Amino acid sequence: MGAPQVRVNEIMLGFVETRHGPQTRGWGLLTAAQQKAVIQHTLLDRTGTIEDVVKAVLFIIKDAPFMTGAVLRLDGGYILGGEDVGPMPPGVL
Repeated sequence: MGAPQVRVNEIMLGFVETRHGPQTRGWGLLTAAQQKAVIQHTLLDRTGTIEDVVKAVLFIIKDAPFMTGAVLRLDGGYILGGEDVGPMPPGVL
């Protein structure tokens, strides 16, 4: 074991500009309708950016010194998305 000097965490990426998203060969293989479906399935309504990934890495390095053995899902809510839901009732937000 390398702890406490070594911490091991994982960032689990969803669709990011350079990983299964725009600017990759695979993204271009999808039809426009398929690309739109991926975006619509993602709760934040977009794919991730390099800056999003950098901010997550910096958070782990600088702001989470007690974090180890964790998996940080960075997918814009893709895993939760998909089904259309109605608007929130008045007063909830």
